[in-house]
Amino acid sequence: MSDFGQMELRRHSDGRWSLEKVSELEYLLLSRIQQAADPSGCEEAMERLHPSPIAPKAGLDKAAELSIEEDWSEYTGPEIRYAFNKALDVVAADIASASIWDAEGYDYYSMTLADSHAESWCSALNQARLVLHYRHDLHVDMEEMGTNPVSEEWMVVLQSEIYGMIMEFLIKEVLWKQ
Repeated sequence: MSDFGQMELRRHSDGRWSLEKVSELEYLLLSRIQQAADPSGCEEAMERLHPSPIAPKAGLDKAAELSIEEDWSEYTGPEIRYAFNKALDVVAADIASASIWDAEGYDYYSMTLADSHAESWCSALNQARLVLHYRHDLHVDMEEMGTNPVSEEWMVVLQSEIYGMIMEFLIKEVLWKQ
């Protein structure tokens, strides 16, 4: 079991894992995975998620490069986008299936999911983290972001950290143990 704030990640012995005690803020950030993973308008994220199949120093002539790029765009690119979108759809459906319960005046969410969804979650969370990092330039020193804990930058960092924590749990506790 792993904790983040109130949220608990739990591995079950029956081929399932769960997110439990998910706060409203954590649920909101989880529900934004599809939005966060959309690289539209962020060239650096697009290049990272859909890199060129040709190494910069490949030494190919322009005709060969163009042929490879066209084939990649026609055959491989759509498959990659389909796989990303399929993973995001699985995660969105899982999040939408969350149950809600009240404890001491606070709403909490929980969801129990099949181990088979862990790979989709890792893919979606990783894509979202990459896009967030490029879109919001999270490569800067945290001290440069200021000290306002409700600023957009801090919320993006929190979102990325939550996504990373869930990914770490899934890799260590679900995917490596299958």
